[in-house]
Amino acid sequence: MEQTDKRPEIIKKTWRLRSLSKLKKIAIIVIIISLCLGSAGALYLRRLSDMDTVFKNIDWTGEDNETNSPDMNAAFSGQKIINIALLGHDSNDARVKKRLKGYTGLVDANMVAAVNIETGEVNIVSIPRDSLVPIYNQGKYKDKINSANYWGWSNGLPGVEDKVEAGLITQVETISKVLGGVPIHFYVSVDMEAVKEIVDIMGGVWYDVPKDVTDWNGRLLVGKGYQKLDGLKFMYFIRSRKGSSDRVRAANQQAILKAAFSQFKQANKLIYAPQVFLGMTRNVRTNLSIEQILALARFATQKIDSDSISNNTLAGRYESGGIPGRRESLPYYLLDHPKRVKLVENIWGKVVEPGPPDTLLPPLKKEDPETEPGAGPSDEPSELEDFLLEP
Repeated sequence: MEQTDKRPEIIKKTWRLRSLSKLKKIAIIVIIISLCLGSAGALYLRRLSDMDTVFKNIDWTGEDNETNSPDMNAAFSGQKIINIALLGHDSNDARVKKRLKGYTGLVDANMVAAVNIETGEVNIVSIPRDSLVPIYNQGKYKDKINSANYWGWSNGLPGVEDKVEAGLITQVETISKVLGGVPIHFYVSVDMEAVKEIVDIMGGVWYDVPKDVTDWNGRLLVGKGYQKLDGLKFMYFIRSRKGSSDRVRAANQQAILKAAFSQFKQANKLIYAPQVFLGMTRNVRTNLSIEQILALARFATQKIDSDSISNNTLAGRYESGGIPGRRESLPYYLLDHPKRVKLVENIWGKVVEPGPPDTLLPPLKKEDPETEPGAGPSDEPSELEDFLLEP
């Protein structure tokens, strides 16, 4: 005998609601909230459009940031540009095995999004992970920029009790130093696992992959050609640097992020960004408030299109050698300082001194003892371990 479903109608509806995708659930929640707020909601949307009010703590007067201040609230040249550091932590299984307790790992993606709230222009500046730069609060010591988080976490910062926060501030202020003191007002720190989840929630990204992406054993991860990338393939692509330089890797990251932005905007999915971030607090860290995230999402939807986004990568060259405390021969990306200065002037209108060119020490021979103090992990874990992904 055929059985009939005698559950109350409200239970049936609840069951179907639970079976919806995360994106659809978020959409329903947004619609319900908007309907409940009514005129109050309209007034709040008007407030979110007032970027001067939402970002009132930023000083637009043009006074420079203090060199050694983690305040991150000054502006340059009176331009209304919000500078947001986009940090990508890579935490594959190989790295997790070697990770120190509480340490979030090297920051392999270092970008700054300079958002001009008057013109709608966005300049994305990438700093290759192997760039040899002065580390914030470490005197004259220089190291790869992706290790700044480690130095802040390991050595701490005055007045900052939380080690993770100390690491993030050190990373952000190191980026600021590289850009000649340009203040970084906010940061968004994302674990690569979060990137995978975000792409899946948003429904994937169509992209023309320029060449096959393989691991170091030749296993195909992403095939060449135009295709819809799910979160895992998206992550494989943005992490890949086999057979190419970090400069190429940074350019690939910028290009696919621009494509993702364009597609999400066209499909009206950018309005879900705040809810996505709020639901991923374990893998996403930011000092943006909820209201600021909402305002940026609304601004991006209304004022920014893909044609107004410019991609930039700091110029430089690779050389191998040693640094104080780490004399084995390693590859470092030595920045072209005159071009760095020109880029800062073009985007932020700030003239900075280029300083002397960077140099490396001749590596010690294998039979020579290392007499200088240890300097922490240079590429913890190794380049090979860092790239490999578990299937």
